[in-house]
Amino acid sequence: MTLRERKAGLVGAFIALLGASMLITAFGILLQSGLGSGVTTQRYAGADLVVGGKESFSVTAGKTKSKPLEQPAPLRSDVVDKVASVKGVRLAVADVTFPAQVVKEDGGLDSGGGEQPSAGHGWSSAALGPFKLEEGRAPRSTGEVVLDADLADRADASPGDTVRLATTERARDYKVTGVASLQGVDGPLRSPAVFFSDSEATKLYGHPGKIDAVGVLAAPGTDVDELAGRLDDRLSDAGVKLYRGDSRSQVEFHDVASARSGLTDMAASLGATVVLIAMIVVASTLALNVHQRRRELALLRAVAATPRQVYKMMAAETLIVSLVASVIGCLPGVFVAQLMRGALSWIGMLPEDFEFSYGPLPMLVAVAASVIAAELATIGVARKAVAIRPVEAMGDAQIEKSKLGGGRLFAGLLLFLVGIAASLLPLFFGSVFAVAGAGTGGLIMVIAILLMAPPVVSLASRIMAGPIRRRTGPHGFLAVANTRTNARRLAAGIGPLTLAIGFAMVQLCIPTTIANAAQDQARQGIVSDFTLQGGPGGPPLSVVEDAASVPGVEAATGVMRVPVHASREVWGSPEIFGYQAQGVTSGDVSKTIDLDVTDGSLKKLSGDVAAISSGAASTLGAGVGDRIRLSMPDGIELKPEVVAIYERGLGFGDVTVPQETVREHSVRQLQDAVFVKAERDADQGKVREGLRRLSDRYPGLEVLDKGGLSAAQQEQALMSVLTSALPLVLVFGYLAISVANTLVLATLGRVREFSLLRLVGAPAAQVMRMMRVEGGMVVAIAVVLGTLVPLLPMATISLGLTGSPVPHIPVPIYLAIVALSALIGLAAILLPARLALRTSPVEGIGLRE
Repeated sequence: MTLRERKAGLVGAFIALLGASMLITAFGILLQSGLGSGVTTQRYAGADLVVGGKESFSVTAGKTKSKPLEQPAPLRSDVVDKVASVKGVRLAVADVTFPAQVVKEDGGLDSGGGEQPSAGHGWSSAALGPFKLEEGRAPRSTGEVVLDADLADRADASPGDTVRLATTERARDYKVTGVASLQGVDGPLRSPAVFFSDSEATKLYGHPGKIDAVGVLAAPGTDVDELAGRLDDRLSDAGVKLYRGDSRSQVEFHDVASARSGLTDMAASLGATVVLIAMIVVASTLALNVHQRRRELALLRAVAATPRQVYKMMAAETLIVSLVASVIGCLPGVFVAQLMRGALSWIGMLPEDFEFSYGPLPMLVAVAASVIAAELATIGVARKAVAIRPVEAMGDAQIEKSKLGGGRLFAGLLLFLVGIAASLLPLFFGSVFAVAGAGTGGLIMVIAILLMAPPVVSLASRIMAGPIRRRTGPHGFLAVANTRTNARRLAAGIGPLTLAIGFAMVQLCIPTTIANAAQDQARQGIVSDFTLQGGPGGPPLSVVEDAASVPGVEAATGVMRVPVHASREVWGSPEIFGYQAQGVTSGDVSKTIDLDVTDGSLKKLSGDVAAISSGAASTLGAGVGDRIRLSMPDGIELKPEVVAIYERGLGFGDVTVPQETVREHSVRQLQDAVFVKAERDADQGKVREGLRRLSDRYPGLEVLDKGGLSAAQQEQALMSVLTSALPLVLVFGYLAISVANTLVLATLGRVREFSLLRLVGAPAAQVMRMMRVEGGMVVAIAVVLGTLVPLLPMATISLGLTGSPVPHIPVPIYLAIVALSALIGLAAILLPARLALRTSPVEGIGLRE
């Protein structure tokens, strides 16, 4: 009955819950898709099973904890013989993948026309497709290749022709001996294939004794499930994983494996944040509804309704509204997930052909989470309503009390103090804990402001009262009085608006501050005169030696970057930290790169050693002479000795190791960049020209002057900022809708107030002027609070990372956030006010509350 009579009052909660369900569904689909395959396998389509490397590593320090690798680890080549010896295996084929691109007539590189550039493989792996020769024969010796049909068409090559290929070595001419096509797969390959003889493929792969995967063809009549069980038993001690069906693509396409990992991390971390924000927004909306119904609830208490009965009524109302809203919200959630897939593809985080998984589980989770969040919020807002004593009920309902309950005020003050303490951590510690703690502290302070919103709004209105009254006259006086008297009502809108601005500031400005600091450190730390980039995924290893031999060059340093994980024991359990590591070639690194070493020396960077940034040193509790636990890209744990600590970790990576270490524990075959230092008296122009001539041997090689972040680092930094901005847009949009919804309902609920003002002589125009002032105060309070509260953690993070307390806040973006917030707030107040003033004062004064 009450729900039918109070439909309008619950519209706000309905819209907030619908938006929450929509976002949770979208992030759930992201998480489910990250756990799926992403794309359909192609080159492994004919393999019954694929044996790949492990996908995670484990660290034991008191307890054992596992962490996923960015892509499956490589395998030892002797795994092929173990697989082949298992009963039911007809053929076990080793597969390796390495860059191999056709050089065009103008010296540029042909991308191959697929989602990924063309890649090289051994001819024996063609059986896994299977690939069928359309023309010619298989490659038998060095200098011979078979091209897949689409790539052959692009290169206008046929058997007997010669093509120039850029690989992991110097570019050279190859004889095309055949053209092959993949059977049973429609469309072009996402990574066009170039097949070499097996011996040459192993050489170009560059990692003797290692392979990427083993394709398994079962003998006729063999049950694949039974074969998989036998392979599991046979390879139990080899650290491998079996893949079948679409999961085979995780081994075939390394870009897909990396995308899945990033997608899972983003969805899992933001999903919990969305649920928390939804709970806060729903609680604020329900609080407004309870406030508008205080007379009704008071009357129920006065006529002997027990607290339990009132609560059960409110809980039942919330259950019905939340169920209906969350179920409806699932459908637009699927559409939002599709939009996010397109956006993530646009920024480069996902391959364009990455397919999302739209199962029922994310929708069920969204419904359950929305209902639980709504019921928990109802418990909070209904507590005071059901606790009123019957004798005091009607009197308590007459006047809104601005004073908060002791419990809520204590919780708000405690959270604010905790947020301040967390925000100050970067001033005392340089670890990743401090940065993460400060960012969390900013959000905690914003939430604390939400809890204390009524007295904060009242205090802010007192501060603004004098100037507003002097400048705006009687309507300003009324606006100030309304704001101070109805602080609770306005806090329901100001609180979420403050949260929207504060969340946007923390979520966006911390990544931009880090990215800006990284750019500055890289610019200051590169003391070389030239930077070499480009090629088939990067400069080949031999570019370092060839660059060093150019007349006038003093030193050349190759840099190869990979993700690594370091760990330490914290309170009896291992904590694992992800870092970017750079492997540098031997020689005096300081001639080309200045890492700003504060302890130790990079001259000792050879063998089982590492240099780490000061931030990593603080996080890991390590110093020069100590050994750290480092898990490499293949999941193998090393314990290198720390020989140096440096300051420029953001610009160059928090871990620096000899390049031999990176190559031994990864499948990297190319450099990310080569830094070249010219001799002091050398002619810079001649040196540049000599380096440019290297492009004859290495097509696609670019010679840049000095430089800051490499192209790969710039792309990674931009992706980090955009990845933070994308969910920010969604959450900010949700908060904006919730704010508008709350303010609209609050304003429409003031028809009787507006009617009374008009009956005592205030014209409609004066009421609108009053509402403009009041709307301006609401927006101003929210903008000031949403901006000032996150400034403390952003300043301390900036100070800890860059030495400057001034964070990098993109001014156009900040102004856009403020302008959008102001537009939403003003429109949500002024438009419904104008609508409410259309009601006749005589009719309006008689309306029910």
